[in-house]
Amino acid sequence: MHIVYINGGLGNQVFQYMFFYFLQRLLPDIDFFLDDNKFYGTDVPHHGYELKRIFGIEAPLLSDRFSPDVWRYMTAKRQDGLYIPEQLLREGLSLEVIREKGVKNIKFSGKINDYIPGTSLTLSPKACVYWHGYWLSEIFYNNMNDELDEILKFPPIIDDVNLNLLDAINSSRESTAIHIRRGDMVKYGWAAPMSYFSDMIRKIEKDICPSLYLLFSDDLPYCEAHAEELGLLSVARKLYLVDNNKGDDYYRDLQLMSYCNNRLSDRSSFSLLASLFCKCENKKDWNRWA
Repeated sequence: MHIVYINGGLGNQVFQYMFFYFLQRLLPDIDFFLDDNKFYGTDVPHHGYELKRIFGIEAPLLSDRFSPDVWRYMTAKRQDGLYIPEQLLREGLSLEVIREKGVKNIKFSGKINDYIPGTSLTLSPKACVYWHGYWLSEIFYNNMNDELDEILKFPPIIDDVNLNLLDAINSSRESTAIHIRRGDMVKYGWAAPMSYFSDMIRKIEKDICPSLYLLFSDDLPYCEAHAEELGLLSVARKLYLVDNNKGDDYYRDLQLMSYCNNRLSDRSSFSLLASLFCKCENKKDWNRWA
């Protein structure tokens, strides 16, 4: 049995699912489960577990292996700091953890090995393994992109506002999505400074001068209040603020971003995913790490 940790928002979930799918194809004779415990209890991130609602994915979940009362108990223990792999180890399961190299946020008293995405794997077919990581890499998608494109299909756009935006994107020259992520990027000190966006917008204007920019953000009031520092005022005449995808429809922002020729963003999983989903022939991500 192998268990793959899944958490966070839609971007994280999809990258973790792609890694899960990669492992399933690599080890077809092993039972795999997604550890979905993070989507239970009082600390559920963002919109909760979304792979089934948005993409219709029926993945094998660890929660289905336990009765509701046992799962509630495990959730309470996890919230108290006893992580799921440690709980399983203490219950007698011979389990080891393989952790994405550089990811440290797991407490486990058993054997832990680090793994670098893309390197070779040597695994015993009888091993019980818990995979802990975020796997924000294009490697797993590129190995199976045709299969994953069939699985990770967004519901068709049917509302007039998004249909009009999609028409504008398709009819524009070098349409460019600007994604300014706040929220947990700020909370954990990962958000880029405002000068990062203004510098990159100047470079984009100089090099390709798009006819349309679309601004996506989980904090549009912040963007409007700091429009000058972010460089948004310099392209205001061709900038559209996308503010119609709220609540359960938030994922439409990701869908629209994937149709743009270019993307400028923080290094958020949401933006990285939009880049992978983009099928534009000459797509480009205008980021300092790209």
